[in-house]
Amino acid sequence: MSRIEEACGEGRDFVVILKYAKREEAIKRILEKCEVGRSFKGVLTKVKCKGKEVSIFATGKLIIKGLTGRKSAEKMLEDLLA
Repeated sequence: MSRIEEACGEGRDFVVILKYAKREEAIKRILEKCEVGRSFKGVLTKVKCKGKEVSIFATGKLIIKGLTGRKSAEKMLEDLLA
């Protein structure tokens, strides 16, 4: 992962930017571990993982919704990318 930032707004959403060189491998790992909800022409895929909604963009950006804090975001990413 390249960086992780908290999104603006009411909820505790986090934006994760994956390293460009490793994004395809990381996206593949995440899709294997999560339940795919909707896919939009290879641009955006929405999945459910551990009760949280994750939006995966083909560019390597992830948006994780409904987390309690930065530590929980980092823990979830470790589990997804391991």
